[in-house]
Amino acid sequence: MNTRATTLPQGHGPGQGQSQTPGRTTSQGRSRRPIFATGLLRRMIGAPASRIVGLAVFGLIVLLCIFVPIFSPYASNDFVGAAFQAPSWQFPFGTDTVGRDVWTRTWEGGRVNLIAAAIVTGFTVIIGTTIGTLAGASRIRWVDSLIMRIADAFIAFPLVILLLALVVVFGADSAWGPAPPGLVPSMAALMAVMWAGYARVARGQALALRDSDFVLAARVAGLSTGRIVLRHIVPGVSRITLALAVSDIVLVVTILSSLPFLGAGVQPPAPEWGSIMYEGRGFLRQAWWITLLPGAVVALTGLSLSFVADSLLDSRSSR
Repeated sequence: MNTRATTLPQGHGPGQGQSQTPGRTTSQGRSRRPIFATGLLRRMIGAPASRIVGLAVFGLIVLLCIFVPIFSPYASNDFVGAAFQAPSWQFPFGTDTVGRDVWTRTWEGGRVNLIAAAIVTGFTVIIGTTIGTLAGASRIRWVDSLIMRIADAFIAFPLVILLLALVVVFGADSAWGPAPPGLVPSMAALMAVMWAGYARVARGQALALRDSDFVLAARVAGLSTGRIVLRHIVPGVSRITLALAVSDIVLVVTILSSLPFLGAGVQPPAPEWGSIMYEGRGFLRQAWWITLLPGAVVALTGLSLSFVADSLLDSRSSR
């Protein structure tokens, strides 16, 4: 007896039941291919529209950060004209308080923010995921408790106080290698605090996976604990932490851009989104473009990455 037979609605034969409108949801609850998924987008079948928009906007910002400083006729610290020139074809973002091109400085400063955010987020997600997974997968209670208490201590420590303390220790204008002055202490403070959040998330996910059926089956099959962790627990944990890492890039960019207003972060004359906006804070009425246009780029960067992070988290939770 065929138990999978279903009753078709009246007026719909087998051939009619198979013709569904693209992008609609079938009666079995499975989503069909979106009608706009053609060409390159066809490779992203199943990705929400917000992810596509977010990746497109963020990709455009990254390309501008790469190529504008290369092909611009002006260097970021060149005095190219009179101060406070309004946006024009020659200077799309106008000039700043001393006659430098804000357009070139904005995209060169974007390099600093995005590279620093990628390094900080990459370091913290790797360290936090590793420590949290070991704590959650370990059945030794005191190891789990010790790791989590250390993580709680870092989470409870005020980030701003740690940042200002490192600035005092290393100096506000301290330069490390190719990094602009003031950037490395800020990155170190963010790394010292942010890994703990990933550790807590990874531990919770590892605890949930540790007693799941497929992990128990692998343990019965005779796999070692290390192999179970690497093959079964780490992939499940990393899906969550990597999705959170995308949203944390927004957080790191925002924090780095706000530090010049506290006397920390990248120091002038090095271009950086926060330092550019800080230099124009006193001239908002007569030269609003110095602060607002780089601020709009920061907002677009955060919005695009937020779209990507939300879609990733939604796809993970739906699974």
